Amino acid sequence: MAALLYAAVLRIVSCSSAISKQTLIMQNTDYNKSIIRDFYRRTVANGDLDYAEQIIADDYIQHSLMVKPGKAGLLEALKAMQQIPKPPASAKPFMRLIAEDEYVVTNLRFEFGGKQMVVVDLFRLRSGQVIEHWDAVQQQPETTLNGHSMMDGTVEIEAIEATEANKKFVEVFCQRVLIERNIETLSDYVTSDLIQHKPEIANGRDGLWQYLHQKGGDFAIHKVLQIIGEGQFVVVQSEGQLDQKPVTFYDVFRLIQGKIVEQWGVQQLMP
Repeated sequence: MAALLYAAVLRIVSCSSAISKQTLIMQNTDYNKSIIRDFYRRTVANGDLDYAEQIIADDYIQHSLMVKPGKAGLLEALKAMQQIPKPPASAKPFMRLIAEDEYVVTNLRFEFGGKQMVVVDLFRLRSGQVIEHWDAVQQQPETTLNGHSMMDGTVEIEAIEATEANKKFVEVFCQRVLIERNIETLSDYVTSDLIQHKPEIANGRDGLWQYLHQKGGDFAIHKVLQIIGEGQFVVVQSEGQLDQKPVTFYDVFRLIQGKIVEQWGVQQLMP
């Protein structure tokens, strides 16, 4: 009897510990999201460089091709941004905010030189400070094959309980379809009415199949670098090639009931 009671207590303690750990992870994720949200609102939109100085780590690592290295390089770029005239009636710049543990991903648009630009920013945080950053920026074309802009669509986070399953599903999809090129299995992963936001790809599963089939070796994913998920959204950072040029890809997938139903993406040429 004592042994059974001890085993039961161990199960309760173990369960409580797992719940506490999960709660701490979720609290840390929410805190990191708030830091990045405030960074856009306070620094990018309103020029609060003191806030940037506070939340950017001294050993900050910059991967963006458009910004000088380190914390000093980022602060210099942010200061220069404040000198650029803002458009008289700018569209809402902030759209998707997706986070998991130490990573926060933003998918947003902004106007620059009269052109609509779409960006994916990937931040890594440590102890309340930004320690590392990657990004990709792409101009929104006037027309797309799917009739959608690169930014419209769902933004609210839902189905948090499905995060891990969705991440695993997308990981397998990337491996089998994008890396191994088993495009005949596309129907196992993507709904027939896929909503597509990548300008060069038509709507629907058939549109994605046609793109992959026609591109052949001109489009290839060589390696998945990061998979970050929150609820129904999964973000994939990968590297490969497009039209014989090295490219870093950032794809955002939305899933419902174990299938990909919507896709966004931004890509960046590598040096």
